[in-house]
Amino acid sequence: MRQTIAQKLWGENAKFLYLFFTALVLLFCGLGSKDIWTQEHRWADIVSAMFAHHDFLHPTLNTVEYYDKPLLSYWLIALIAKITGSLSTWALRLPSALAGFVAVCSIYTLGSQLKNRSLGLLAGWMLVTTFYFLFWARTSSADMLNLAGTLLAITWFYEKKSCPSFFNYFIFFFILAIAALCKGLIAPAIVVLAVLTKVVIEKSWRIHLRPSLFLALIPALILYYLPFWASVHFGSTHYNENGLTLVWRENVLRYFEPFDHKGPIYTYFIFLPVYLLPWTMFFIPALFFLRKRWEKLSTGLHWLYWTTLVLFLFLTLSGSRRNYYVLPLVPFAILITADWVLTLKQKRFVGIFTVLSASVMIIFFAIAQPIWYKIHGVATFAETLQREANQIHPWSDWKIVLLDPESKIRFYLHLPEDIAPNNLAGEKRAEQTTVSLLHAWPMLSHVNSHKNIIYISRVQYKNALQPLFKHYRVVQIDSGASSPIAFLPSQSYDTNNFLNTRKARNHDR
Repeated sequence: MRQTIAQKLWGENAKFLYLFFTALVLLFCGLGSKDIWTQEHRWADIVSAMFAHHDFLHPTLNTVEYYDKPLLSYWLIALIAKITGSLSTWALRLPSALAGFVAVCSIYTLGSQLKNRSLGLLAGWMLVTTFYFLFWARTSSADMLNLAGTLLAITWFYEKKSCPSFFNYFIFFFILAIAALCKGLIAPAIVVLAVLTKVVIEKSWRIHLRPSLFLALIPALILYYLPFWASVHFGSTHYNENGLTLVWRENVLRYFEPFDHKGPIYTYFIFLPVYLLPWTMFFIPALFFLRKRWEKLSTGLHWLYWTTLVLFLFLTLSGSRRNYYVLPLVPFAILITADWVLTLKQKRFVGIFTVLSASVMIIFFAIAQPIWYKIHGVATFAETLQREANQIHPWSDWKIVLLDPESKIRFYLHLPEDIAPNNLAGEKRAEQTTVSLLHAWPMLSHVNSHKNIIYISRVQYKNALQPLFKHYRVVQIDSGASSPIAFLPSQSYDTNNFLNTRKARNHDR
């Protein structure tokens, strides 16, 4: 009898290898093609500054001290950049993509432990075809590292629950320390709540309250403390921010007395279903039919449901709420959904839906995005500008002045923040005129007397700026309002002035 798609993907004879290679394609193909996005600027700028200042213990953002996140997520990017020889978008996102792969393997293992291999495989397929899981796994931030760390720690604890040895506790706490060094105390908080829920349900306090548990905690605490200690005792003597103080402020105080990100109490009621797309259509009926199935569920599945509820309440009761803070809940909701799907008599539709979801995700992330950004991306703009500038004189001899472009242009042109500051125009960009821009940027009054300068702005200001750059040619590749635009001097300028500027720079070096 011919096997259905569902049987091939998560049936008795299904192969993990299919899930393995699909995850590789979805997580890594075209990983560096997309322009860096909002909070990715933070990781790009901080790591760039670390290399520029040869200081990896004191993070700065826009020349300002910035220790709001622990150091490990920056170090991982810096390590990859050092190995590959460049700080690229691929290097920025590789830690998140690897964390996403760890999460897929972890949910497969946890699902297999909770019920059977079919649950593990189906949960893995669902997770790797969830849009926002892929989105954050292909984004440079600490959030996917946090998700993977929490899920891996919980998976390890559940798998080793019957072997409470010093070594197993040591690995458990080691994973927690690494996760905490990526984003903060949220990872240990989530894991501890999940573990406590399990201990309460199974009444297994005596199994785990033993000396080996507390002995294994000591090296993990030392590991967690070391980067903060090194930041205080080595390097800069003028760095005022204390990492541990920021941990307290960003984790504990933010939970009880939030100073920003004050989303409404119903935030996660909305965004958990959103973050489960396209599997929301199965998650909702899984919750609806829970009452009828409750008595038949195993203790492990009871723990899964209770843990999901406890974590949801924990996140909801926090005073600080943002949509992506719900990410650590996604794997648990996926496991709940997969468990219900396995009870359905007709799974053919789910199998077809899985293949369609994987195909759509591959087309979007691995094909469409790379093609789009190859044509319209800032990386292409930077390459075009450098090529045209090199036709006049070597790129290294030009001075760059930034006139309120998107901050990511600095990353693509490899411009240190202290050498090429961004001159902002003000909040009402749509209302700017030639006169108002001259008032904001007085240096443009003498633009024609400095022929060794390239001015970079945004297309939104093009009409207002062009009267000031009559003898400059425009370089742009896209017409979007926020797209970058450069004003490049024509070739007919005073070469002696340019060469004198070059000699002065070489002398300063």
